[in-house]
Amino acid sequence: MRKNKKKALMFGLYTRKLVFFSLVLVFTFSVLEASKSIKSYKADDYSSFRGSSAGNISQKIEMAKNGDIVVDGKISKNKIDLLKDYDELRLLVLEKPGKYINSLEVTLSLPDAIASQIEAEVITQHGVGSSQYRISGDNVITYEASNIAATGEVTIVTKIPKGVIEPPFIRTVVKFINDIKHSFWLLTAIVIPGLTLFCLLAILVFQYKRQRIDIPEKEIDAPPMAIPPAVVGALFKQKVGAREIAASLIDLAKRGDIYIVDRERGFVFGKGKFDQRLLGFEKILLSKIFSSAISSDRKDIEQRINQHLYSKKMSLLTVGIYLLATRLGYFKANPFKMHFKYRMFGVLLFLASFAGFVLSLYIFKDPPYAVFFWIGAMIASLIISFTANNMPIRTPIGQEVLSNWLAFKKYLSNPMPIQYDEANPELFQKYLPYAVVLECEAAWAKRFSEHNFIIPDWFVTDKGGLGLDDFCLTLYPIVSYVGKSFAAIREPGFE
Repeated sequence: MRKNKKKALMFGLYTRKLVFFSLVLVFTFSVLEASKSIKSYKADDYSSFRGSSAGNISQKIEMAKNGDIVVDGKISKNKIDLLKDYDELRLLVLEKPGKYINSLEVTLSLPDAIASQIEAEVITQHGVGSSQYRISGDNVITYEASNIAATGEVTIVTKIPKGVIEPPFIRTVVKFINDIKHSFWLLTAIVIPGLTLFCLLAILVFQYKRQRIDIPEKEIDAPPMAIPPAVVGALFKQKVGAREIAASLIDLAKRGDIYIVDRERGFVFGKGKFDQRLLGFEKILLSKIFSSAISSDRKDIEQRINQHLYSKKMSLLTVGIYLLATRLGYFKANPFKMHFKYRMFGVLLFLASFAGFVLSLYIFKDPPYAVFFWIGAMIASLIISFTANNMPIRTPIGQEVLSNWLAFKKYLSNPMPIQYDEANPELFQKYLPYAVVLECEAAWAKRFSEHNFIIPDWFVTDKGGLGLDDFCLTLYPIVSYVGKSFAAIREPGFE
């Protein structure tokens, strides 16, 4: 049984991530392989002369109209370099043969009868006796070298007038990009992310103005409606985080579904009544805490957290809260799906920019200034991804409801002390979950500082004489720790 569960964990929970990262690796590998092919016009390989040990060697090379170089009937990876005033073939035809070479002859056939217009040169080094070139016909040039040492190198250079070579369109585009001044590319690295940031900020400002929440002047002394604290937090921040989980724990304890036990060296959660009114996301939270046991201490929770890097259950908990808020009409669409679209656009843009970055390194001459364009695009993609969760998507109903909750927040955070009411002695704990998600739990507790505090039935401790401040200093770290720990193990993108 344990073995099957582990297998499900490996192949069930993370299948999508496994497929995604596999596709990323395949994509990156494909880009690298494609870039090697595109880069082939550079002289990074040599002819079949390399390592030859013959006394007299000769070679026939043909130059095609499109710039291809054919050696002994095979197309070479070497291509003609497209320069500003002329096109050039620079080919290392012999490199350290390992033995003495008496003579070398290379016959180059040109695509047109332009031999008389050609500027040619033979570059030798590391022990070559003599070298020369001669015109052997209207479209033929012969390069010669003699008395070549075992360490000798021979390079032939052919400068061709513009217009003779008609390169493919892609090479023309590459040349055009390569000739653009580096200052332009440096500028794009600044302008693209700057323009992206400006546009996103403009969109955010527009959306916030459009969805402006009216700050209420008057406070209300009761929750405007009976909805779970986690949903209130999602409406308030448009995110589900550690506070929403912590508030849900307090709410479940207040309702009698769990008990929170404070120990000298840790804490324990105990099962309560577990009634049928539990919502879907609350059931997920409780199953994460207890599994099949009736109690769970800090060690048990940490063990469940450390079992895997990400938790499917906690991701589903986030989705459950968003779905409930969306069904209540507070959001135009599920916030997770909307934010995911923005983030996915940023991810795809980053991958495309990274691919362009890699291709630029392989395609363009050193230094490949075009990479700055892709660096700017990658920065822009990161800006999009990081701002995705801040895009406001509340509906008019959601704006009105949030305004009512802000009026309730004014009541929770009012600095005036609350008089003790015998008819409602549990007022503090009753609204505490809402104070947590509305980020005013300290102010709410301060309003009860003059009360004789009674520890709630759902909080068990052996510390005697525990006042309100001590209670808060004991409870908050427990639920905060669990909330932060659970929020941190959600799958990427589930915020």
